[in-house]
Amino acid sequence: MEISLIVKDNKVIDMGYQCKSCIYCQASVSLLSQKIKNKKLDEIKDFINSCENIFENTKIVLKKNWRDFIELLNKKNAPRKECLLLPLRTVLKALRIS
Repeated sequence: MEISLIVKDNKVIDMGYQCKSCIYCQASVSLLSQKIKNKKLDEIKDFINSCENIFENTKIVLKKNWRDFIELLNKKNAPRKECLLLPLRTVLKALRIS
């Protein structure tokens, strides 16, 4: 997976990606590329950190902008957790905000 980010004034302005992996990973990175634009780095970090716990038994409340991820990040897709979280973790590494 290759992710390109344009960051200005502590916000992600744009995101591009190339993904040669499973459909779960592709869906996750596609949705992320749509939702991440014009978001502050702290908001992105909080969202991604919340997603790390979403497959556990804890109740996670996502902000309105991120709620589309509920369709992907749910217990029925738990066996594909690593695939779904790979794009999110990659963004954290790229931004060095883990």
